[in-house]
Amino acid sequence: MSNKDIFFKRENRKVVAVKLTKSDRLKVKKKIDKILKEKKEIIPKKYLKKIEDISLYHPEGNIAKAEAIILDPDDGAFSTANKLNELTGKEWTKFTSSWFVFNALRSDIKEEQEITSRFKLNSDEHPATFSPTMISNFISFFTKSGQSVIDPFAGIGTTLVACQRTKRKGIGIELNKKYFKIAKVRTNQKIFNGNSLEIDDILTQNKIKNIDFCITSPPYWNVLNRSTGGFKNKREEKKLDYTYSNKEKDLGNIDNYDHFIDKLVNIFVDLKKFLKKDAYVIVILKNVKKGGKNYPIAWDFAKKMSDVYTLKDEKIWCQDKVGLAPFGYPYAYTTNIHHHYCLVFRN
Repeated sequence: MSNKDIFFKRENRKVVAVKLTKSDRLKVKKKIDKILKEKKEIIPKKYLKKIEDISLYHPEGNIAKAEAIILDPDDGAFSTANKLNELTGKEWTKFTSSWFVFNALRSDIKEEQEITSRFKLNSDEHPATFSPTMISNFISFFTKSGQSVIDPFAGIGTTLVACQRTKRKGIGIELNKKYFKIAKVRTNQKIFNGNSLEIDDILTQNKIKNIDFCITSPPYWNVLNRSTGGFKNKREEKKLDYTYSNKEKDLGNIDNYDHFIDKLVNIFVDLKKFLKKDAYVIVILKNVKKGGKNYPIAWDFAKKMSDVYTLKDEKIWCQDKVGLAPFGYPYAYTTNIHHHYCLVFRN
């Protein structure tokens, strides 16, 4: 981008530079200075670090109405009316697709293994981990730098690592002491070894309040406690966990389905008062099959949660690298479930 290009508009679905007269150029510079002065608290640091490179943007090329700024036209423009995150309009739009494909990244796995092995711990102990990269995408959309994020089912610290990467303040709760220790060595974010069923006491005792965002993935009922065939056998051979814990108060050990849903919803009922007004809550769940019957965990949970929070939307996470098995063949139709529901609620 040349030094002359200080104002951009949208034309034929592309961001293009606007040719300016001397008087219009002066107006643009004054408008940029005004935005930097009045909206400094909203503007992301990456713009403030490159003030000389900032340009003005309006889709129709209207200087008076322009409130968005640009560093690189290819990245899109950041609207100073954006109080939710630090994304440009282009980045915002990309995230709002109702589905996405994401598989575990080798770089994430390598990072967690290298860090934990230094402390003679094994990150493979946890039977159902997530990628910090995937969680980072959610955190980047629903928060700004420096804001707080809670994960009531922290596991080995995936969300906390994502917070560290995105410069957010992470808060985690994890029941299993082994996973808690792994999370502690992976990140310097705040984590408590406790049961999320007691989230009210944990957050009150530690004087935590005004949380900006929650993202978590609770146990998919007691799905790990059923007969899991090759998965269970392989992990037993390696002396790895194939369930979350043997604790009676672990949500993943509740046998009654309705009781599980109620207990899970109650955690978020208790969490509500610790969240800021309008804070978003993302809960990642998956419908499961057990004993030949389908249990729509995500749907049943969403219905009950809607009595407490506003159900805003869903984002479907698909995994296309998981192998297929001939379930039901040759007698009845049954699916290989390779998608999860990222349910979006608002306080």
